[in-house]
Amino acid sequence: MAKGLYMFCKEALISVSILGVSPETDFETKQVTGNVKIDVGFRNSSGKHITRTIKVANASVSDYSSYLDEKVTLRLEDVTFSPYLSNGRASLSIKAESATIEE
Repeated sequence: MAKGLYMFCKEALISVSILGVSPETDFETKQVTGNVKIDVGFRNSSGKHITRTIKVANASVSDYSSYLDEKVTLRLEDVTFSPYLSNGRASLSIKAESATIEE
């Protein structure tokens, strides 16, 4: 995979189960960044359960914590998808400027 390769999407709707929510922490400074990590899960077309972490800018854990273990539709805005290698396996970074839950 080429370094610096990414895909940008203005808006994306995804149906997922919210598995966890936590504040993002900078690994070097150990300070909370103001962003939130949302762990989500879904089944792909072959039935395999997939989990992903979505980083959302300028959000609060309380925005999503009441939806834990629920299947929801997330509206992601200004989303960047970036592939990378982790322990020799392909991974995907998903970062959104905002994420709202569709009621």
